[in-house]
Amino acid sequence: MRRAFCFVFAMASLLVSCQASAKDICLDCHKEKTPGIVSYWSESRHSSEKISCVSCHGGDVDANHNRTATVTASKCGECHKKAFIDHSVSRHSIGLKSGRGCTRNFETSSGQTGCIFCHEEGSSKPRVKTECAMFLAQTPEMQKQGCDACHRVENRCDTCHTRHGTDISFARQPQTCGTCHMGPDHAQLEMWETSTHGVLYRQGKEKSGPSCVTCHMKAGSHNVSRGIATGIPESAELLRKQERAFMLDICSSCHTRSMASRSLEDADMIGKQSSAIVSEAFSLVEELKNEKLLYPSAEERPIHPLFGRNIVTGPHMLYENISAAESIYFRMKQFHYMNAVKGAFHQNPDYTHWYGNAPLKLSLSELKSEAALLRSVDVLKKRLDNIAPSDRSDDSASSDLKKMLRDIIDRRLRGDISEKEFQEQKDRLMKEKGL
Repeated sequence: MRRAFCFVFAMASLLVSCQASAKDICLDCHKEKTPGIVSYWSESRHSSEKISCVSCHGGDVDANHNRTATVTASKCGECHKKAFIDHSVSRHSIGLKSGRGCTRNFETSSGQTGCIFCHEEGSSKPRVKTECAMFLAQTPEMQKQGCDACHRVENRCDTCHTRHGTDISFARQPQTCGTCHMGPDHAQLEMWETSTHGVLYRQGKEKSGPSCVTCHMKAGSHNVSRGIATGIPESAELLRKQERAFMLDICSSCHTRSMASRSLEDADMIGKQSSAIVSEAFSLVEELKNEKLLYPSAEERPIHPLFGRNIVTGPHMLYENISAAESIYFRMKQFHYMNAVKGAFHQNPDYTHWYGNAPLKLSLSELKSEAALLRSVDVLKKRLDNIAPSDRSDDSASSDLKKMLRDIIDRRLRGDISEKEFQEQKDRLMKEKGL
């Protein structure tokens, strides 16, 4: 028995040795075609450990050249098992399916929301056959460069790590996280950089202050969702408490637990307050939609990717071919709300207030004014419809008046003229026509 085991072990060792020393079929060509890639790989630990191009890309040259063979996270997981498992249960994987990021908020005709849109019903298995309208409405080029470039993190390790190097310091840099976590809808990089945490970090790196990985990838974990209690349904209260406790443990390494708890509770409350403002705006836009006051109308817009000839103001709302009122609401929920809430959790007072809370409230006021304008214009339109030929000297005069008034109304709704200009031109025309 022992002799058989030794023989098997010897043969296995010989096989591994042969595979490691076998000539890489890619190198000779790529040293000439892409020398930078080869040089970068040559300096990596993969190279020193004899992990060749074929080890990751496979030996099908045609498939690789035709881009039908790709290196997915599961391939990396064959060696990096724990990192792959952690990543698979994080929001980077199950919550950000490429082109499907907003489906967890999608509401069915029965009014169901929540877990069912990320997971198969009655199962923890992630859904894959759902889509995001914003993604579907874009061109293939924009889907690839403007959406998938970040959202491919679900299945591509090189979103955070480089493709052919193994220097872990690259993935630990806050600027690497900032490749995706920046901008108007999730400005975590800017929030952190201009917070006390970010300033301290610049003084002496992680010896002085925390970075992204300090708080979100404790001990090198690839589950970036640990400690994040926001977004967890209220029905999962136990999970919320567990994640909050996890984050408090991290905060308590530098702060008192009571101070950290108060700060996070403040952020929770700011989230609820901001959500209430967005909900008020949503209700107002829904009213305008039901009153058929939004321009362009559903019939005048391109077909919605998921809901056809309908105006959608929920999670699958688009940001093109929409009305001024919808545009205001979109910025509120997608940009200002995010800044207020995420700014609070990242201890950045300016993002919380002046980039978040203030624009939220200003936008709500603007939306209310827009609603008042639309309703007043609607009253004017109805007056126009009541102008009969008998009210004028001839049919053409009535027709001309309607045309001129509708032109002024359309110019105002498009934003070509201001409210003051609209009122002045309307009053002047009505006076000229004796109305």
